[in-house]
Amino acid sequence: MDIDARIIRAGGPGLGSFLGRAVSSWRSALGRNLAGVYVQGSLSTGAFNPRTSDIDVVATTRTLTDTAANERLHEVHREMLGWGDDRWADRLEVSFVPARALAAPGVPRIAILEMHPDEGFKVQRLGPDFVIQKRILREHGITLFGPRIAKTVAPVTSGELRVAVVGNLREWWLPQLEYPGQFLKRGYQAYAVLTMCRSLCLLATGELLTKPEAAAWALRGPYLEAWHPLIHSAIAYPGGVQPDQRLATLDFIRFTLDNVGIGHSAPSS
Repeated sequence: MDIDARIIRAGGPGLGSFLGRAVSSWRSALGRNLAGVYVQGSLSTGAFNPRTSDIDVVATTRTLTDTAANERLHEVHREMLGWGDDRWADRLEVSFVPARALAAPGVPRIAILEMHPDEGFKVQRLGPDFVIQKRILREHGITLFGPRIAKTVAPVTSGELRVAVVGNLREWWLPQLEYPGQFLKRGYQAYAVLTMCRSLCLLATGELLTKPEAAAWALRGPYLEAWHPLIHSAIAYPGGVQPDQRLATLDFIRFTLDNVGIGHSAPSS
């Protein structure tokens, strides 16, 4: 399998070999139900940080995976943890999505198997961020196996992106103000700050930028001047002096929610 040059530039030959082996293992686990495998996120847009970024993958299927298939995929991941010294499996975030869901407009009401580095495997409903993933896949996605991704994914308009960003803020970020334990992790604080920058940038300009590009946008004008120290710290993570920014991060999330008219209460301590 030929590996896209973007993957080699970002993570070296080891990452390319890991992804090639992963595709082979998923093909063995799913057989003909596996329709395609695609890289999205920072690895496809050129914003990949070998120290901190997840490896975002979408595996398309002909039908939803069942319990037996999910267990086989779980076993594949357990085997991945022993592949080489780079521990790429610890950074792998993969979702198994029916190809028809990517070809359809909006967000289909289905639950899919997802695997997250911190949360493990779970079956959950697609949320508003699925629209954002579709846009990134269509414009930047890297095809590892199957038909070209641009032919698989339905177009996403700027209006749909704005609706998706607001929905993601409401459904994912707002509830975390009530139970903010995740923000004890410095890495998650930086991730949240950069995500807020990207959300604010998209809502202001209609452009879906990478997180580093959105942070640069946030630093260019006076609109977010009060948050510049926090944003600089998030850009620098994990380098430099990294004081705890939990309270400032939660304040920045509340600021972002206020900007889109989403009500909230004060976060728990």
